[in-house]
Amino acid sequence: MRKWMGWIIGLSFLSIVLLGGYLFAQDEEMTIAHEEVFQKLERAPVIFTHQKHVDVLGGDESCADCHHVYSEEEGKAVYEEGEETGCTDCHGFKDEKREDGGVTPSLMNAYHTNCVGCHRKLAREKKNTGPATCGECHNRANWKLIEKTEEAKEH
Repeated sequence: MRKWMGWIIGLSFLSIVLLGGYLFAQDEEMTIAHEEVFQKLERAPVIFTHQKHVDVLGGDESCADCHHVYSEEEGKAVYEEGEETGCTDCHGFKDEKREDGGVTPSLMNAYHTNCVGCHRKLAREKKNTGPATCGECHNRANWKLIEKTEEAKEH
């Protein structure tokens, strides 16, 4: 009896460890909607997989592609470790003029320039790429994600 109990405990522990590793290794999908900026969405939200982009863009060195701050000294967007920002920290509903005469693009323009621009560049280089047309990113099926979120807020 004790022998069986040892096996059961051992297998249970092993199952928890293996299952836990599998669950935490999954690529986190994020829904990009930013209703706080856009108010009423005209197109479906976008599903974004963070880890896939980190892997494709070259690991941690690629953080600046998305997580950047504007450096007045350098006159461009730069990455500062520990200062990771979200897109809405700097990009709003409209393009905004900066004090140095440049323009901080609107959130929509920043996404379209950065995301679609990169996907099209990869396609020109004959590499695997993500979506590059409106309907490929703004998939109508993604509306259900917003509806589920709204239902959850009501309950």
